Amino acid sequence: MVGVLIVLYVAIYLVICGAYFQLAKKAGRDDIAWFAFVPILNTILQLKLIKENAWWILIMLVPIANVVFAIIWQVRLLNAFGKNSAHVLFCIFLAPVYIIMWIVWGYSSKTQYVLDAPPAPPGTFASF
Repeated sequence: MVGVLIVLYVAIYLVICGAYFQLAKKAGRDDIAWFAFVPILNTILQLKLIKENAWWILIMLVPIANVVFAIIWQVRLLNAFGKNSAHVLFCIFLAPVYIIMWIVWGYSSKTQYVLDAPPAPPGTFASF
């Protein structure tokens, strides 16, 4: 029974990492796309996709601040791939649905990296 659970966990982990790998390739970051498969490095990959410095990972060691910054980074990651603010609610309240959404976006040919696109108008959630 335990062996089945371990195999299931590894399979789910690889599917999620594969989705982030595909998202990194869509963002043109083929050089560090493999970071998606390594714990901690996958967080650095997400920071690089939103054009933040990798040193920001140290904020994850600070209690309470780590939760706040993780949500902010996820919002910016959503915006980097053209997703709207409604998806943030899934991030906060329905984590399993949010993970499934990232898997779908990672393997979908319709998902595009738009961070290099013109900035959103001031006062909109995308300018957050």
